[in-house]
Amino acid sequence: MNKYFIIFLLIATCNINAQKNSNIQLLKEGYNAKNEKTFIDNFPNNFKDFKSIFGWNDKLDKPNALYSESNDFIKYFFELSLSNDNCKKIIIKIASQAKWEADAVNYFHMNLVLLVENDENFDKILQTLDDKNLNEFWHFYFDIENLIYSQKLYTILDASMKEKSMSVFNILKRERSIDSDKHRKLYRYQIFDKDGYCNLRKYGNAKSEVIEKIENNEIINVLDSSEDWWFIQTNKGLVGFIHKSRIKVKN
Repeated sequence: MNKYFIIFLLIATCNINAQKNSNIQLLKEGYNAKNEKTFIDNFPNNFKDFKSIFGWNDKLDKPNALYSESNDFIKYFFELSLSNDNCKKIIIKIASQAKWEADAVNYFHMNLVLLVENDENFDKILQTLDDKNLNEFWHFYFDIENLIYSQKLYTILDASMKEKSMSVFNILKRERSIDSDKHRKLYRYQIFDKDGYCNLRKYGNAKSEVIEKIENNEIINVLDSSEDWWFIQTNKGLVGFIHKSRIKVKN
């Protein structure tokens, strides 16, 4: 290899490292002084840089520069995003490139879920994404150990975003089902009611509007079982709530 080219690469690498160290220092200064502009300007704007600052260094098997402080920095950035759409766009960009990991990426994911479920304007920014980035965003959003489609998420998204997010969710669930056959028992759920059917309701209470009557023994897709009223999807693709007492594990 040409020695001048090697020298050029060494100089370029040194410059990149120097710039990265400068950004980290300014990021710390911005956080400590609560200087929003400095902090936002130096926060990583893609997943690769995010991990290289806050994550675990897989090659060297050691933490990166702000690994131990990552939760505080990430939480502050999400707090700023509540009144700053540019922060939201950076968050979406990172999420569209990310793969779930423990520690910093998990902190990021937890804050992402809170933001999506509590910011009524977040849906509008998601609608500006192309299909590829939108699918990757939802893939990261759902692809954690506890795979659920929360009741709250379903209530805040508009119809088109519900359809797109549910499509990604169902793909992941099918992939998990195939994998579970190899590694663990797969539970399937079906309807059981003394009347021979039960009501699928729009919301999780007994007075809510009935969407459809579901016959006994029909297999259903459980999206979220964290409350007494389970959030489910029927074979026809209808989504709603059924009380957990009307659902049993299929033998």
